[in-house]
Formats: sequence, structure tokens, C-alpha cells
Amino acid sequence: DKEEEQRLKYLEFVQVAAVHTLVYLSNLYGLAKEKSGPLKPGVETVEGTVKSVVGPVYEKIHVIPNELLKYVDRK
Repeated sequence: DKEEEQRLKYLEFVQVAAVHTLVYLSNLYGLAKEKSGPLKPGVETVEGTVKSVVGPVYEKIHVIPNELLKYVDRK
């Protein structure tokens, strides 16, 4: 019953679209990284730097979009 309460009534398609978009972009990024040739070490260095900076920020705010979507869905 609690799981049913957590589901969105009207805006669930937004979550589904976001997941599909993230999967598509992740696959596209992986392909681009694989095909980067001599730039690959630089790409991996930048990727590591971005992960170390964005990771902690993401951990703090990743719940906000879902809570905001739930709030809008209820209204």
C-alpha cells in the first residue's frame, strides 16, 4: 500500500522519460568515449575530475527532483 502511495498519479511518464533519456545519453557517452582515440586519456582524466566534484553534490540533492515531482503531482 505504501508503494502505491509513492507512485505518481499523473506525472509518472516524466520519470519514465527521464530514465530513458539517461540510458540513451549514457550509451552515447560510452560510444563517444570508446571512439575518442588518442584523446581517451584526457577524456578519462576530465571524467574523474567531474565525478569527484559532482558526486558529493549529487548525493545531497538527488532526492529533490523526485520530491518536487511528487509535490506537483499532488497539486
